[in-house]
Amino acid sequence: MAGMLGFRLRPEAGVTSETLAALADAAMRALVMTALATPGIGAQEVTARPFDAPAVGQWSLPALGLGAIATAFLEADPTFTWDEARAATIRTTLAEPDPTQLMNAATRRWG
Repeated sequence: MAGMLGFRLRPEAGVTSETLAALADAAMRALVMTALATPGIGAQEVTARPFDAPAVGQWSLPALGLGAIATAFLEADPTFTWDEARAATIRTTLAEPDPTQLMNAATRRWG
């Protein structure tokens, strides 16, 4: 996903995509577990300007957590070029899937 959006792992970070995914998963699981004792924590917002944001804005705790992990381990890929073809590919990739296609794929895979 990061590569599709023009990012790559920071070479000096020494982590893999799996490490990045595990850290993001752990942060979100922690918020879910905390929400059992503190309902609404996931919707709590703070006024901040993190990650070189262009302006101060409202940030949820999940957004801050994932943003902190992403900025620690990802950087802009200097070989990535934004153009209309790339944007169209991203739109298609991220489009809502057709439920019929999902059912057909599952049936082929699991019988």
